[in-house]
Amino acid sequence: MKLHQAFAFVTLLVVHICGLKIDCDNPDGINEDHIHYCCKHPEKPNKVLEDCSKETGFKWPNPKEEAFIDITPDRAIAGTCFSKCVFNKLNFMKGEDFNMEAVKKYYSDNHSNDPEYVKEMLNAFDHCHGKSEDNAAKFLSNPMFKTLSDDFCEPKSSVILACVIRQFFHNCPIERWSKSPECDRVLEFSKSCKDALISM
Repeated sequence: MKLHQAFAFVTLLVVHICGLKIDCDNPDGINEDHIHYCCKHPEKPNKVLEDCSKETGFKWPNPKEEAFIDITPDRAIAGTCFSKCVFNKLNFMKGEDFNMEAVKKYYSDNHSNDPEYVKEMLNAFDHCHGKSEDNAAKFLSNPMFKTLSDDFCEPKSSVILACVIRQFFHNCPIERWSKSPECDRVLEFSKSCKDALISM
């Protein structure tokens, strides 16, 4: 089994463990790597993300798009060391525990001019650090998955990040949604089959 196929399988398992059921077929014409274009966000590349990508060898799909929300959940799951590095540098984790206060401070300090976005992201993070994420992280800590990559770190940060990205797009306010034909197809699909897309 190739590494990317293995991680795709793992992502599907994480989606299931986190309470979502895969009950629809992915339609033709939806490119998951483009989904982040559909919900506008104010995130920009920053030094923490840049440093962590260099330190861990994390590859961005597009060098011009290096923000949290530009990553698909399957990339977040595959980038366990990148996610761990980012969460540690931003103090989002205290040892094994998620630090919601640090998340609130980060978004309040960096996006004070967009309170709606702050609220959306805090809601997503608040939703994504419960028992289901703990269970998913424990599952991914199995030695079987560690053998798939030389760069495999404790996966709790990547599980939380994947969940946050998914939540953000699931709950994208209509005024942030880009009304392109591709995005309209994604939006219509996500409404009728909300849990099918790995990246949604």
